Amino acid sequence: MEIYTTGATVVAITGSFITAAIAQYAAASGRRMRVLRTAGHLGSQFRRNWVSILSATLLIAGACLLATALDVTERDPGGVHWLVEGVLVLGAARSYRLLWLLNAVILATDRDLADPTPEPQRIT
Repeated sequence: MEIYTTGATVVAITGSFITAAIAQYAAASGRRMRVLRTAGHLGSQFRRNWVSILSATLLIAGACLLATALDVTERDPGGVHWLVEGVLVLGAARSYRLLWLLNAVILATDRDLADPTPEPQRIT
């Protein structure tokens, strides 16, 4: 039973990191990030990935909490542990996608920062 609450806690903490990553994605204002967000297919694909990862995180945490409520016996006649194991496998797959998205956002943001900023023109 402790594994269920531990799983829910870990997933909730991961969810807070995901929220921070989405905030970074939304706040970045460089040229590459604008293209990432506004390009037709690419922008919608990024948004779908963020929503998918966040939705999976909520599903996993909910399943772990549900398992905590359902597993009240020493034996597991309902197979609740299979539910938790299944959503934890889903979480492992989504973690890889999360790392890929974070890497893409960080690279684009860093490249935007590395671009030389034009000097303001002086009026003489």
